[in-house]
Amino acid sequence: MITSWNVRGLNKDAKHREVNSFLYTVQVPIVALLETIVKQINAERIRKSFGSMWNFIDNYSHHHNGRIWLLWKSQEVNIRVLQVEEQYIHIEVLGLDNRTCYLATIVYAYNQLERRLDLWKQIDSLGSNVTIPWIVLGDYNNVRTCQDRIGGNPVSVKEYRDLDDMMQRLGLFEAPTRGCHFTWSNKQSSGVIYSRIDRVIGNVQWFQTFQDVIVEVLPPGISDHSPIRVSCLTPQAGRRTMFKFINCVTRREGFQDVVRYSWCQQAHGTAMHRLWVKLKRLQAPLRPLHKNFTGIQIQIQQARQDLIEAQQNLQTDLFDGNAIDSVKVHTNTLLELHRVEEEFLRQKAKIDWLNLGDGN
Repeated sequence: MITSWNVRGLNKDAKHREVNSFLYTVQVPIVALLETIVKQINAERIRKSFGSMWNFIDNYSHHHNGRIWLLWKSQEVNIRVLQVEEQYIHIEVLGLDNRTCYLATIVYAYNQLERRLDLWKQIDSLGSNVTIPWIVLGDYNNVRTCQDRIGGNPVSVKEYRDLDDMMQRLGLFEAPTRGCHFTWSNKQSSGVIYSRIDRVIGNVQWFQTFQDVIVEVLPPGISDHSPIRVSCLTPQAGRRTMFKFINCVTRREGFQDVVRYSWCQQAHGTAMHRLWVKLKRLQAPLRPLHKNFTGIQIQIQQARQDLIEAQQNLQTDLFDGNAIDSVKVHTNTLLELHRVEEEFLRQKAKIDWLNLGDGN
């Protein structure tokens, strides 16, 4: 379907040859290359090395280094450019019959928090009237949770509050990913930092339309960022994971909005058939909400370790207000995860009782 990769410094011959090899093997019709740092005068020479099958869009009109290159194969997909800015390219992806498949916004956000605020406002404006499938992907230069960075400065709420607010306003949800959790590293042997700043988010319609979508964090290769590949694969017969509703998800923020929006969509047939269609349709948008409740034992172990580290940090200065607050936050997180685990086990026990109870 589509891949994004921050390649940083594509003007080096060895690097653009490696990217050319990546384009040959990635097997998607649309690729976004970010932070190319290629002067416009050199862009055509490098693009020719990629082969004649690729078409190009860029944002040189808004930034002298063309921070975003968008490539696509016209023999597989059509692209209509809707808007180009410094920090994103907004497109409409169409089939070869020119029917709209979905909207896509490729972002490469600035490092500065203040400048990213402009991006969130622009995405707000783009999504205010969107009623068709839409994904926003790329390098956000922004974490979303305290677990999205290891090393460096601790994550603070103000780092991700604005991004979260924008996603909630537009009804956008992050897609579950396969592969490594972290997408960037400074690759330093001393003082190493890992962060999750590249991601894919989408609206309810996108998750409903592409229910078999797979989002993979690929090995970083020559870059300090990992490519993210979004593809739709047909599951093997008999191998598809059965959807299981977890009661805890009803407490997640946005749950009511997701259910309300999906339930209001029209369905045809008898009353029972309409009920079945609506329940079936709910599975796709609810899957992202289930993500935080899977692997609960691993989450508890990580939360326990985070609490121990926070308490150890507090010992260096027992009157440090930030350290005290950090201990409180990690304590509450660990207790909440235990409550979730207990509720999940109670739900599982009821299912076992229904299956085995008659056998006494």
